[in-house]
Amino acid sequence: MMQALSPFIRPAAIAAAALALSSLQAQAANFSFDGDLAYNTDVVQVAFTLNAASSQVRLWTDSWTDGLNFDPTLTLWIKDGSGYNLVGDNDDDHTIGPAQGFYDAGLSLATLMAGQYLVTLGAAPNYANGTQLSQGFALDGSTPTLISQWMQPSYNVNANDQKGTFWRLNLSGVDTATTVPEPATAALILAGLSAMLLSRRRMS
Repeated sequence: MMQALSPFIRPAAIAAAALALSSLQAQAANFSFDGDLAYNTDVVQVAFTLNAASSQVRLWTDSWTDGLNFDPTLTLWIKDGSGYNLVGDNDDDHTIGPAQGFYDAGLSLATLMAGQYLVTLGAAPNYANGTQLSQGFALDGSTPTLISQWMQPSYNVNANDQKGTFWRLNLSGVDTATTVPEPATAALILAGLSAMLLSRRRMS
């Protein structure tokens, strides 16, 4: 089983993505999402779509910031029925975006077919366990450790680095993109909407 997701998406990132989506552009667009991981077991999910096959899709992080924040890893999945199958993954590739650092992650694949995709972002070495998302990740089942207290494998004992919780994921050349909230977050959103509707009914 996968660990509960803790994306903690910043409102500004959601607003920017919503603005891009509302424009209903026919051409592919760029998106950027950011937030904070609480624990080394947390995994962020960002869903995106391609309306046609493309060789222009690029995915990358630029949040490592010379060890100020944790070393991220990315995994790309394609929707197949009710599940997701592995397309590719990367721990360290700083050649995709201009603001990347040495331990940032990036993916630039030759061609992606039209379809629905999911990008998962976690702290290395919380890699995928297999070729299906349902198989979970390497740290599933382990005791969660706060990023600020974790000795990440690429941690530099002399610098006491990679304790920051901030992450940022950039997507270029996709048609739509949105974060996938954790179940608890989705439940809170629904509860809040229900409370608002009930309050309006009482006032009317």
